[in-house]
Amino acid sequence: MLGLKDLIEQAQGVQVKIREVQEQLAERSITGSAGGDMVKVEANGIQEILSVSIENEILAADDKEVLEDLIVAAVNDALQKSRQMAADEIAKISGGLRIPGLT
Repeated sequence: MLGLKDLIEQAQGVQVKIREVQEQLAERSITGSAGGDMVKVEANGIQEILSVSIENEILAADDKEVLEDLIVAAVNDALQKSRQMAADEIAKISGGLRIPGLT
């Protein structure tokens, strides 16, 4: 049976692993898109937007509302994929245990 000291050491080890995973996630990127890839948004694994790419064709359409909707959809797609990537990585070190604030 584990003692309190053992549990604390395990928790500290998990914290170190989580920090390492978060550092790795900051270096990884994922792309979300909308409008048949007319708008692409790149985000990293810690939900920061890195870039936005808009095809000239959609700009030429001169429809501001459609472009705004596509940007929002692409950002949401990128962030959802980023959150899933992070959750998958955290699950690997937590054994599937849901850690509030991380998954």
